[in-house]
Amino acid sequence: MVAGIGRVDTVHPIANALVRSLMSFLILPLSTAAFGQDQLLPKEVVDTVVVDDNGSLWENLKQKSPWVFLGDSNTHRGEYVAILDAWLAQERNSGRFDCQLINLGVSSETASGLSEQDHPFQRPCVHQRIDKVLTMLRPGVVFACYGMNDGIYDEPSPQRMGAYQAGMLEIARAVRVAGAELIVLTPPPFEPEPVAAKNKLGPSENGRYAYFAPYPQYNLVIEEQSNWILENPMNAVRVVNIFSKLTGERKQRQLDDPEFAFSGDGVHFGSEAHALVAEAILQDLGAPDEILHNYPSAEAIANAIKRMALRRDAYLSATGKNRPGLPAGLPVWLAEKQAAAIP
Repeated sequence: MVAGIGRVDTVHPIANALVRSLMSFLILPLSTAAFGQDQLLPKEVVDTVVVDDNGSLWENLKQKSPWVFLGDSNTHRGEYVAILDAWLAQERNSGRFDCQLINLGVSSETASGLSEQDHPFQRPCVHQRIDKVLTMLRPGVVFACYGMNDGIYDEPSPQRMGAYQAGMLEIARAVRVAGAELIVLTPPPFEPEPVAAKNKLGPSENGRYAYFAPYPQYNLVIEEQSNWILENPMNAVRVVNIFSKLTGERKQRQLDDPEFAFSGDGVHFGSEAHALVAEAILQDLGAPDEILHNYPSAEAIANAIKRMALRRDAYLSATGKNRPGLPAGLPVWLAEKQAAAIP
């Protein structure tokens, strides 16, 4: 247990170790645990291609497969991952893009290991599973988006911010040791307006803040996290600023609709925001204009969402679940077969 602000917050044991090693970048070997061959990606999927350092970022990344996405509930929903996949389908069909996109987001997850006292279960932490994910899937590129849950919906706190920083730096270390490229997304903004409209802002009756009774100015915590991520202490090959992207778009939309928000609960953004996140990723990775100007159809996105969900549930089951309530996934080989049959 670690002291919070006027109460006790719960942490995973790994969180204390992460904070103690906040600025540590020790290179440690990956686990050599063996996994069933049917759980591994096909050889042609995991091979990566090393390109000249002078090549563009996009040309480099599009040759490194698979692209694995780690994050919390917005990533678990995965619509932005599916939109990316649909957006790149034409490139894939023409042979100009051959990366598989695998969504491994988990709802409620943190990078910090923190969990509010009133959460119904200990929040899952990505560090419970990241080594197995990296060992089994051997990604070429890892996308990481954390922060919304890491402040545990409470007031600004140096201790919680330190735990978040330590957890994110540990992601960077693990990805680097695995030989993958790292793309970091800032957390999206917290929107207090829809929460206030339901009279759900904290503190709760017991005087504490939690996901169901968030600190009214919780977006200050998210903004602090985003500003730190933008300094790129993780040495990512690219940082995608979805905080500013969504904040700016929301302000623009509120000129015509003062009550506009991307989410209904302050946290879980809808399809429109997922599309903006996908667009921001492609733009910041340097995708050419002919890709950016070829937005996928609604049918293509719907099919991509079905494929994404099949693969997500299968690969989460194969790499180890760290949260109750996740659906049972098919064996990877069967999920891949069914996904391939979707147009």
